[in-house]
Amino acid sequence: MLIAARKLRPYFQAHPIKVVSDLPLKKALGSLDVPRRLLKWAVELSEFDISFLPKTAYKGQVLADFVVENTGRTEKRDQEAIWHVYVDGAASERGSGLGIHIKGPKGEIFYYAIHITFPVTNNMVEYEALMAGLRLVEAVGATKVKIYMDSQLMVNEINRQYDVHDPTLTKYLEKARAALATFEEATIEHIPRGMNEIANALSKLAKGSEMNNETPITIMEIPETCIAQTKPKVLKISNQLEWYTPIWDYLTRGQLPTDKLAAQRVKRWATEFTILEGELLEKGYRRPWLTCISDSQGKKLIEEVHSGICGSHQSPYNIDKRIEREGYFWPTMRKDMIDTVRRCERCQYHSCVSRKPRTSLNSIASPWPFDVWEIDILGPFPTAKANLRFLVVAVEYFTKWIEAKPLALITSPRIADFVKHNIVYRYGIPHTIISDNGRQFTGAPFQDMCEGLGIHSLFSSVSHPQTNGLAEVSNRTKLEGLKKKIEGSKGAWPDFLDEILWSYNTTPRTATGRSPFAMVYGMEAITPMEIVQPTLRTIAYEWNKNNEKKMIKLEAIYELREEARARMAEYQRKMRRNFDRKVTPRHFQPGD
Repeated sequence: MLIAARKLRPYFQAHPIKVVSDLPLKKALGSLDVPRRLLKWAVELSEFDISFLPKTAYKGQVLADFVVENTGRTEKRDQEAIWHVYVDGAASERGSGLGIHIKGPKGEIFYYAIHITFPVTNNMVEYEALMAGLRLVEAVGATKVKIYMDSQLMVNEINRQYDVHDPTLTKYLEKARAALATFEEATIEHIPRGMNEIANALSKLAKGSEMNNETPITIMEIPETCIAQTKPKVLKISNQLEWYTPIWDYLTRGQLPTDKLAAQRVKRWATEFTILEGELLEKGYRRPWLTCISDSQGKKLIEEVHSGICGSHQSPYNIDKRIEREGYFWPTMRKDMIDTVRRCERCQYHSCVSRKPRTSLNSIASPWPFDVWEIDILGPFPTAKANLRFLVVAVEYFTKWIEAKPLALITSPRIADFVKHNIVYRYGIPHTIISDNGRQFTGAPFQDMCEGLGIHSLFSSVSHPQTNGLAEVSNRTKLEGLKKKIEGSKGAWPDFLDEILWSYNTTPRTATGRSPFAMVYGMEAITPMEIVQPTLRTIAYEWNKNNEKKMIKLEAIYELREEARARMAEYQRKMRRNFDRKVTPRHFQPGD
């Protein structure tokens, strides 16, 4: 009860709590002659409205438990139960046969002896037995299957532990893996020959040997190999669009998503793509063009490079280089490579054990850099050189990057000149600039500049001052830094402005988890701390390798932008939830 009160404290405070128990809890918590620990618990629980009630008769609960325990399984659970299949094959000059022993989830037992009319080898007959067993359990609607074989070679080949070089066996292997993939859950396990006696006897019966068994046995015949059989495939069609579908629609038909923000994102992203001979190509930093493929195709490609015939279970970094060298691209390729290596059982088993502490790395980059800026004015400050008294500050909405400039006069032409030289000429034309309703921003020079460059000028509402809250928070940070820097020399505040801006831009922000510098350039800046106390990237610096690593960072920038956008949304959701807890709604009626 104490643990529940600690974990569910808001619910205990808001509602009366009733505790049903036969134990004398009320007497124990209300007495003073108890151990010190119990007395502390009683004091901690005393703030809640807790009442203790004795347990009622057990008749109703006993009847409910009886009904639950004796209710039969539903048909759906029966279908999802595991089917156990024992298979074996026997090949000789006189004939070949397959033995299949199936155990159902309800205790059903089936025996099948299948005669083969075509010549096969010992390895081929094992694959034929496996495929025949899978077809039989598939016919009864099984979704979870566990296969048992006494051929260790076949089991290791299917589990990708052994390689197959024979062309015919390669076809059998591909057919077996495809059949296993049709089930929701399918595993194959090697067992000793002594535990597979029934399937072995059935295979000998099918090829012509005698077997005395009174149990009914189904005799079947297969006229051709499973790799020669033509069976129509049922393709699973998904309604989910691929990641490149909006870009393809925009480049081919000029069609954009209905959502305004998504449409802007597609238009910005489509500049990095082109269509050549019916294929969508992405502009790479180390290759002219990269072929765009779907997420499912990318995952299959990673599996082949990592653990295929030519794969050697390399690291995600080497897989990235190999796939990029072949000219393929999809946005989540770096994340898919890391997930594949982490899930690989053989990589985990043979990997080196690291004694260093493991921490998660959340690399975040700006999805659409410098598209929305919020601008504000600070001051007046103590008069400095050149009669500087004010400070104009601009904060980029997503990366939290700050640009600032001291001014003597805060007129509309000076603000327009600041936007041109500190934002437009450095970071390109932004989409939106948010400001308050000051005359510096509503004046004709500033508005004419925005209209000429196609910038949307928005104003924060008087009734909703949170609209420009980002600039206000950044201003508070800079004011605190100025107060700590200048102290006695009040008029020297412009001299410390660059240091404060550099400190802000290299300090991680709570919303993104990374510094504004990392959000803009994809990596953290080298700080004086890393010069005084050298780190790995300053000690092991090599010019050629460093350039290659920076190119790899640029290749993964789309994926990092999506992760940053998701983290920003989660941060805003938490902030909204905490804010709404303090809201006291008021409802007014006509005449109030």
